[in-house]
Amino acid sequence: MACKKWILRILRVAGVAVLAVVLLTFAAVQFQQRLLRWRAERLMADMHQIRLYQSTWADAQRLMHRWGAWGHYDGTCTAADCRYEISLTDASWRSWDRGRKGEAGWLWRHQTAYVLYRWLGGRYAIVYCGFIVQNGTIWRTITWVNIAVPPKLLDKEDYGYVLMVGAKSQQALRRSEGSGWVLGGDDVPAEHPYFKVGRPGGCTFCEDVEVTYSTHTPQAEIDRLTSFDFSCLTRLIYCKIPEDIMPAVGEEGLYGKEDPNSYAALTPLSSTEYCRSLLWAVARDSGTAFVVDVLSISQEKGQNGPYPMAKMRVAEYLKGDALWPVGSVFDAPAEEMIPGNRYVVLPQENTYGKRDRYKDELEIVPVRCGVQEDTPEIRHELEKGFAQNDNLRGPELR
Repeated sequence: MACKKWILRILRVAGVAVLAVVLLTFAAVQFQQRLLRWRAERLMADMHQIRLYQSTWADAQRLMHRWGAWGHYDGTCTAADCRYEISLTDASWRSWDRGRKGEAGWLWRHQTAYVLYRWLGGRYAIVYCGFIVQNGTIWRTITWVNIAVPPKLLDKEDYGYVLMVGAKSQQALRRSEGSGWVLGGDDVPAEHPYFKVGRPGGCTFCEDVEVTYSTHTPQAEIDRLTSFDFSCLTRLIYCKIPEDIMPAVGEEGLYGKEDPNSYAALTPLSSTEYCRSLLWAVARDSGTAFVVDVLSISQEKGQNGPYPMAKMRVAEYLKGDALWPVGSVFDAPAEEMIPGNRYVVLPQENTYGKRDRYKDELEIVPVRCGVQEDTPEIRHELEKGFAQNDNLRGPELR
């Protein structure tokens, strides 16, 4: 009888001890998540204080001093040139990173412990911010938020996935030398010419949405696009779609579209109205712009019947590298050109500077709105767009 009481007492003590360990672990995990959320919200509040081309080196230094424990830069960091990044992570991310480096990543290596960590509210998460200082002011900013969605309980075929949302600034909404892809299609969206939204294909373990916004985007719009809902770090019921973290994506209604990279349906303006109202944005995003004289118009044979082609001579460069010397002659779709007139051409970058594969002569394909009559009014709109470009040393943030 005494032995039985002794065994029951041991079981009670063991049960209380196990419960205490579980509660303490739960409290520790929840404290970590709430601390991460608190830091993330304050980091974003600091990032929202940045004004591109206006915030100074002193402002950048204050950020680096405040977030130095989580900050990093490669090479040198001076008022002339500095690329600085800040990363806030949870315990599982730090464990994975240590394991990736060959160090002891205990939590990531023991899947049972990692499962318990998730059950107790732990989130595999990283909040990443970065900025570039050049010539004494901040020129670029970027923010990424990755938060894991765990597999369904007791479902061996479900491995979960990661929500990945990000917003970055660029001088032009196109891929440039050394930068990553700009998702969202080639055309400038009529409804929001200052930014593009898209998602990449082929990611089997994530749902990814990326926003790229011009460095001259109005500040209120930048704040809206970079307002993240960090409650996803502390909810017991997991966030499951990107717009849970990035509300602006849901407001735009782009992520749920059948083809979010296509903006044709979002452009109610006629072609003429579209080009007239957005020519400055097209000029901003074009890598090259030059002036041509139309020498002649000919009719070329095509599968759908004849189409006009113009023979043009380069007269002047307004922007970009002069891959074709002034005086070079090439062919391009006529688009209602008139022989003897002068036009401004904005070419697709993947065609500019190349030769036609079938004929030994230069050929080019203009972007949408990429052929404009050379008038003072057109030049004025083009200059508005060119003025939004800068000379960043090094690649864009990505």
